[in-house]
Amino acid sequence: MGILRFLILLVFVVLVGVLGFWAGRVALEPPEDPLAEGPESVSYVVEVGSVGRALSFTATAEWDLVEAGLNSASGVVTSIDMEPGAIVAAGATLYTVNLRPVALAQGAVPMFRALELKSAGPDVGQLQALLSELGFYSGEVDGEFGSSTRTAVRAWQESLGLNSTGVVEAGDIVFLSELPARLTLDPGLTVGARLGGGEPLVLVVPDAPEFRISLAPEQAGLVPLSAQVFVTYPDGVWEAEITQAVERPEFGQLDLLLSGPDGSAVCGQECGDRVALEGRTSFRADIVVIPETTGPLLPVGAITTDPANDAWVTLVDGSTIPIEIVATTSGLAVVEGIDPGTEILLPVVEQ
Repeated sequence: MGILRFLILLVFVVLVGVLGFWAGRVALEPPEDPLAEGPESVSYVVEVGSVGRALSFTATAEWDLVEAGLNSASGVVTSIDMEPGAIVAAGATLYTVNLRPVALAQGAVPMFRALELKSAGPDVGQLQALLSELGFYSGEVDGEFGSSTRTAVRAWQESLGLNSTGVVEAGDIVFLSELPARLTLDPGLTVGARLGGGEPLVLVVPDAPEFRISLAPEQAGLVPLSAQVFVTYPDGVWEAEITQAVERPEFGQLDLLLSGPDGSAVCGQECGDRVALEGRTSFRADIVVIPETTGPLLPVGAITTDPANDAWVTLVDGSTIPIEIVATTSGLAVVEGIDPGTEILLPVVEQ
């Protein structure tokens, strides 16, 4: 019995040792990483899609008003008779000073003196042309203030509600070189303002306002000068293009000047209603830096390129197809050389 017990005890000790050695081996082995093995790539089916990109900026529009007519009247402005931005013809009353109308006429010589019987010169010829256009004078436009001119002046003055003196005072007319014209008056001209004579009050409004987008230096490289531009206003969108880039180092910016697609005004026939005559009007402008392109669409990560910039994709069977990249943005590419529905491999990025 003693020998039997000894043998049983010996077997028990050996078993305990073996189990302890196995448990130690298991405890010291690192756990398996579930991510250590897995697929090196996944498949992707090419679909038809579009890519494109636009950057949003602020465009400002401003009228480049030109001083064109000098006031010669002195006194207090008693009324303003012209609508800002109106197309005005010869004979129209611009404003009144001391209740006396100031009329518009065409001529290169400014009104610098009173015109009366025996006056002579090109300014008299300009007056005769005005009176002829208004139907008060039928004589020769010869620059000589004779009795027929005085008779016409008196009839004109009577039509304006003035005393028919036959003398045109220096402040009665503002001459502009070209008429009719789209005009506005100096914003400082208000009823009650006092004039001394010589003020450039009449401003010519150009055919179109100037649209521009100002870019910071770091933005300039993002915008191709051939890009399309879409300017948004409350009721729609104007299409525009960049016609000129002007560097303005004093402000640290680059100004992009805009026009309509055919060189016309960005705002077309709506400029007068959409762009204020005074100051600047702001609009949202979207510059298309990548035109919208449609075609076979796939992730950029599926494309392999070599040093020669040749590109290809790998099919699920391991073969490759050469492709041409047409446009890319936001990690996607429209390509040529592969049909929609083709299944390709998309490499999995190792973590």
